[in-house]
Amino acid sequence: MAAQRQWLDELRPALDLMKQGQPQKCIEALEALVARYPGDDLCRALALDGMGRANFALQRPDAAVQALQESLALLRATMGPTAPMTLGAMQNLAHALLGLEKVEESLDLGREALRLTIEACGADSPQVAEAQLRLSSAYYRKRDFDRAESLMLSAKEIWEKQGFCVPQLGVCLNNLGRICEERGQLAEGIALHRQAVALRRELLGEHEETAFSLGNLGVALASAGQWDEAAATLQDSVSMYDRLGLGMGAEAQGYKKNLEICHQARAAAAPTA
Repeated sequence: MAAQRQWLDELRPALDLMKQGQPQKCIEALEALVARYPGDDLCRALALDGMGRANFALQRPDAAVQALQESLALLRATMGPTAPMTLGAMQNLAHALLGLEKVEESLDLGREALRLTIEACGADSPQVAEAQLRLSSAYYRKRDFDRAESLMLSAKEIWEKQGFCVPQLGVCLNNLGRICEERGQLAEGIALHRQAVALRRELLGEHEETAFSLGNLGVALASAGQWDEAAATLQDSVSMYDRLGLGMGAEAQGYKKNLEICHQARAAAAPTA
């Protein structure tokens, strides 16, 4: 028991490296942790789950899936099929499978995770909302927007009943906004993106998720031809990424390209002498 408490104390700072935007250092710290406790299956399982998520952040979906598959097998054996950690690992694996374009496999695993979470935690639990949100990503990838929207709205309702905001609500609002855009409902999509920006500014402040929501809002405004506000919003997004040291990332670079498109559109629309 004392040994388990010791590796748990070491696990937390290793996983915190992910939150600090250092996924490679997270992997290295977790590998070192596993090497120090070679006979502890639970330690290995939780470390592998972290390695899988870190590899996914580094855009290494093959390595992510391999680590998460081993983690899930160990957690099922050590903790049981309906333990919260096992259910979380199922959802992480389902999400990583999308990185390999294995949409149907992701859907199957995500649906199983949701069913087991409902049985274990109750239909109105925050854990169910999390499982619904994760499953909605697979339906969105499949372009089944109706099912994705239904799951997100259900998750949103559960979280709102808790009486306080959670960061996942920002994900719901972002994704619901994107669905509106896909349907050509630009005004509705813009309104949802504005809500996501406001929520993330309040909860997270200067954060990459706030920058991401600003970028989504800017793209939606550009799609609606609202070039001036789109350019200002995208500039806010890329400036925030730069301040966070994330300006060379894929998301930031994509928004910079969208910002250039806005500048070109504004120049083309400017009156000539």
